Amino acid sequence: MNNQPSPMASLYHEGRQTFTELVPDGGARLDALFHTVPALGELAVGVVYGHLHARPGLDPRLREAVSFAAIVASGMVGPPLSVHLKTGLASGLAPGEMTEVLLQASAFAGFPRAVSAAEQLNRLFDEAGLASPPAPTPRALLRLTVQGDQVGSVTLFKAH
Repeated sequence: MNNQPSPMASLYHEGRQTFTELVPDGGARLDALFHTVPALGELAVGVVYGHLHARPGLDPRLREAVSFAAIVASGMVGPPLSVHLKTGLASGLAPGEMTEVLLQASAFAGFPRAVSAAEQLNRLFDEAGLASPPAPTPRALLRLTVQGDQVGSVTLFKAH
């Protein structure tokens, strides 16, 4: 009989370690979330935090930005969005970047989904003591684009 842990069990333990590094009291949060269906927790944590987070190619910050956008696009609010907003901050995703990701996702996911996500983003910023970063309005972005003004270090095109 083989006493070695299964590959999935190993991924789960690696994922749980990654999650607890990102989220204060993360182990207890995972236990509470997956109390009724621990096998679902093993799969979700093992795949997302044990396998995907360990892959090369994306740093944790960008990986969480992609996760945030995908969850918004799916229309999922509640624990999945809340968890990835928190792990996004813990991974170094700046509040202003989170706002911009939400704005970008709104064009493809729809405004009702984006508004639901914005409510959770506001709660996260409040809980973390962060000021909600103002995002430029579409009209201000259009005006900057047409005038060819600079935004940060990027020069936008000039209208001819």
